Amino acid sequence: MRQLAGNGLSRRAALSRRAAESWIWIAFAAGLALAALMVARSQVGGDQLNLLARGWLLATRGQMVWFGNPLSTGGKAPGGITSLLVGLPLLLWRDHRAATAAVALCHLAAFLVLDRTLARIVSPRERLPFAILYWLSPWQLYFGTFLWNPNYLFLGGAAHLATAWRLRRAPGLTASLLHTATLALGMQIHPAFLLLATASALLWWRGYLRLHAGGAALGAVLGALPLVPWAREVIAHPAMLAEVHKGFPGRGLLFSLPRGILYWLRYSSLSLAGRSGLFDFTEAFGAAADRRLGPFFRALTEGVGPATVVLPLLANLWLWRRWRRRARRREEPAAAPGLETFARLERLARLLRLPRLPAAASDRAWLQGYVVLTFVAAAAVYALSPTTMMYWQGLCLFHAAVLPLTLYAGLLLRTRHAPRVLAGAAAYAVLEIVLALGIAFGTPDYRCRGLETVVFPLVGDSPMFHELHIQDTCPWPLGDPHGWWPDVLPRPGEAPAPRSP
Repeated sequence: MRQLAGNGLSRRAALSRRAAESWIWIAFAAGLALAALMVARSQVGGDQLNLLARGWLLATRGQMVWFGNPLSTGGKAPGGITSLLVGLPLLLWRDHRAATAAVALCHLAAFLVLDRTLARIVSPRERLPFAILYWLSPWQLYFGTFLWNPNYLFLGGAAHLATAWRLRRAPGLTASLLHTATLALGMQIHPAFLLLATASALLWWRGYLRLHAGGAALGAVLGALPLVPWAREVIAHPAMLAEVHKGFPGRGLLFSLPRGILYWLRYSSLSLAGRSGLFDFTEAFGAAADRRLGPFFRALTEGVGPATVVLPLLANLWLWRRWRRRARRREEPAAAPGLETFARLERLARLLRLPRLPAAASDRAWLQGYVVLTFVAAAAVYALSPTTMMYWQGLCLFHAAVLPLTLYAGLLLRTRHAPRVLAGAAAYAVLEIVLALGIAFGTPDYRCRGLETVVFPLVGDSPMFHELHIQDTCPWPLGDPHGWWPDVLPRPGEAPAPRSP
């Protein structure tokens, strides 16, 4: 009787599919409202002005800039895709927030693509944790509501998973074209997209991705088209190429790999990075409110946030244990005779416990393998990197990084722990919303001046500052002889460049 009563209580406490679907869309609506607020409050600084200058020249003067923003390693990012991403929204609305709204729409599309893909693999009880961990994440909301090159990578990551899913069983022309075109275009937006390109190679090697040769080649060619005029610019101006930093042997193992693993865990936590954790509410609510709110949000980000990293750590360990058990049960097919290179690669795969995808593998097993192999590919890139990994360089992996905790929470929701998991998920969502509101009103990218301001003084003036209402939303001093100037924006008195074809 006691067992029957316990089972009845478990069924009543369990989350039904219909209720899970309802809560998914409630979380979606909450995230959408927060994103709209943060887009309206977004500010511009150096990187934003460089991007806006490219878009403004295209929208107002028909001038296409065939290279991206300056890189931290020197030179310019390859390709003119950023000029299109910023310039096309400015054709519809001549305001600096138009380009930011386009970034938010990219994040909206990324979530919808991921949710529809996951709906074919997992139940609504797992899609709800994903909506909380991905869509309501302060990481996603922060990077999805101001203008910056890495912020476009979320949509590329979503397209990577969706097209890889389509290609899990058999080659497809359209999906292969979209997959390789996404990789080619993504690396023009930010070089960090190399992480997903490496993941694609590893997924293909282990049988999780079956590319159509013609479609893959056509997608790569189409995605690389913006590089043709860029190559002509490089021939004329070799200084546009980034410098090569060789570092020293093993530097990536010491500096990049540990940081990369840590950020993989932090992406599904409340532990923030960079300017998203610098709070000053004086401009929004006054000094008295800042004295009360500042300590609260610092405690949230410096105390509660780091503690939540334990959750993704446990989830990743759980996923790895499942993966290793599955690997032990499988026998690797022998390599073809005479192909010594392939034989060595297969032996390496067995050593690393990276089995091929069996023909009878379930969709859930494919998704777990996708996450593990994406992590392994990223770890390999970090280990070989000559530069130190930064938190924004793994944003194209964000969708994969939140999946271990998503799947682990879905597993717990099918057990007697479901009521506690639901209560914890609700508390987690509330903390995410509170953090997002703090970011929207107190951090540098969403307030005019204050601590760690992101606006820079300028030399002279430009019509762009007024046409895009930059001076209306946050006026800043002009005419500083020692100020900074966007790299492609004509200076006062300079003749405009000729229109692009």
